[in-house]
Amino acid sequence: MSPVVFLVTSSLLGFMVLAAGAYALLYGAARFRESYALLIAAGFAYAMLALDAAGIVLATPLTPPWKLLIAASALAYFAIPPLTWRALQYAHREEGTHL
Repeated sequence: MSPVVFLVTSSLLGFMVLAAGAYALLYGAARFRESYALLIAAGFAYAMLALDAAGIVLATPLTPPWKLLIAASALAYFAIPPLTWRALQYAHREEGTHL
């Protein structure tokens, strides 16, 4: 892998992490504030993550196991914020009942 290709690939991977973080933050904020606009923004952040992951899989010289890991990660990222939100709701559901 040439230095230029290495830098492009690593930049794409870094952007994927940033998009995943943006999706998680926006999703959590949307659910906390009950904001449809933030939920839409979270969807756009996930769409950027998915497009970036597709670009990594299709256009980089990574080996197939790494490309499979990227694709699986992109799919897993979609489910993590909703599952975490449900777990938090479950953990705190009886918080106000002990007054």
